[in-house]
Amino acid sequence: MDFLTNSPELFPLVRGGGGFLVSIGLGILLGAFGRSRRFRIVALIAGAALGIVVMAVGGAMKIIFAGIGYPEWWQWAVLGLAVVVEGYLVNLVVERNPDRDSRSFWMWMLFVVGAHFLVLTASHGVICGALGLVCMANALVGLRSTRIPFRIFWAIDGVLKMGAGTTMIAVSYA
Repeated sequence: MDFLTNSPELFPLVRGGGGFLVSIGLGILLGAFGRSRRFRIVALIAGAALGIVVMAVGGAMKIIFAGIGYPEWWQWAVLGLAVVVEGYLVNLVVERNPDRDSRSFWMWMLFVVGAHFLVLTASHGVICGALGLVCMANALVGLRSTRIPFRIFWAIDGVLKMGAGTTMIAVSYA
């Protein structure tokens, strides 16, 4: 992991982003155990809310950037751009997939979230980029493997996010 040695100094958003990923990954994983769209959405929102709380508390207690410095303005701008790109792509998925309970809808959602991690590589580092690629690959396999329940791929996505987030946090303290 030598290539990650300077990662926290180059990408100070890595620790907060990692905390958010662990939280939302947990929500996604828990959502995979429900049979309804409503359960998945509630679990996803709960994970996102937990992630926001983790970042807010971490920021208030000064632990998110402790020892690694603060992000440059352009890193915040990239984060904002990634959110805009994700919002745009999610809107496309919603417009083109009217059946919100379909495999296609949920796998394309996972794919576009993975795509936005590619943008976040510039602000959060290579772990985010690698996460984007594996999340996109997982979603594409989920689209094609119709004999396997799509909730399996939803669970895999959650585990991938939790793993990447945990790694990002660990690297930020190394």
